[in-house]
Amino acid sequence: MAYLLDVAAETYFPLAPHHTFGRLAASVDTPIDKPYVSKLHAAIEWNGSQWRIKNLGLNGTWVNGISLGQGDTHDLGINDEIHFAEQTDPGFKVIDLAPPADMLWPLTASPVEMGPIYLSRYHLLPDAEHPELALFYNEPSQQWHQEALHQQSEHEQPELNDGDLVQFNNSHWQFVRAQIYGPTEVKSSHHINDYEFIFNMSLDEETTQLKLHCQQTLDLAVRTHHYLLLQLARHRAEDANRGLDNKSQGWVYADQLAAELGLDSTHMNIQIFRARKQLVDSLPDAQGQQCLLERRGGKIRFGCEKFKIYKGDTLTLASPLRTC
Repeated sequence: MAYLLDVAAETYFPLAPHHTFGRLAASVDTPIDKPYVSKLHAAIEWNGSQWRIKNLGLNGTWVNGISLGQGDTHDLGINDEIHFAEQTDPGFKVIDLAPPADMLWPLTASPVEMGPIYLSRYHLLPDAEHPELALFYNEPSQQWHQEALHQQSEHEQPELNDGDLVQFNNSHWQFVRAQIYGPTEVKSSHHINDYEFIFNMSLDEETTQLKLHCQQTLDLAVRTHHYLLLQLARHRAEDANRGLDNKSQGWVYADQLAAELGLDSTHMNIQIFRARKQLVDSLPDAQGQQCLLERRGGKIRFGCEKFKIYKGDTLTLASPLRTC
């Protein structure tokens, strides 16, 4: 995400994909309270490959001393100096020209000291090793959410809107929504439920490997969090064999699951975070990512419907579940 330095205020601010400047504070992204600045004086926008400034005001815009008349445009470069209406005013300086992206903008320190955090579709904060918070993009609603370690219900995953405050690791950040996801984006034709989850567990149940199969096989290697998925898959298969319907299968209270895994709730939620993160990283374009692990009223379940569990070389369980 590109950002500028307000030279007079000595503050930095990110650019929206179409970012406006002018005197009319209620109608522009960056208001400039100067009588000789037009109500809508200029716009900086991303054209798909380049940031470009367009002068809209009658009193002119200068980029590195070059005057832009009304309607004139100019491609921006790093360290460019921008002045609106009066060259003697301190103006603005271009610091970064990265493309628009959803991100967290630092409020605790300047972006030069603590750079913006560009968000993947499932992002662990402050990092994957010591997560306190997960930010994730929900495809059906086209909405960002945040989930903290202590949360146990899907209803406790608040939506994130542009400008919202996000806190973790004793730092404060502002959520900036810049990237628009939607039907124009090219997506994979595969859904998570198209994949068969193949768990290979050691005889002592100390290690679990996971492979995903759909036309080709993807090896997700041995990870601790795979055993959590396996245990939930067992519960789902048990309920299916008892004759429970698809919507009722596999729901387990979170504290019961933690006890079965020998974990406290915090460490269990860390494993949930990591399982979701690995799946999104491994299948970034697959639809239905939210189906991997579902929460409801303090309960959790494995949301995918095709799986096999091997113990050693022996197939111990194959899901009898119907596919969507």
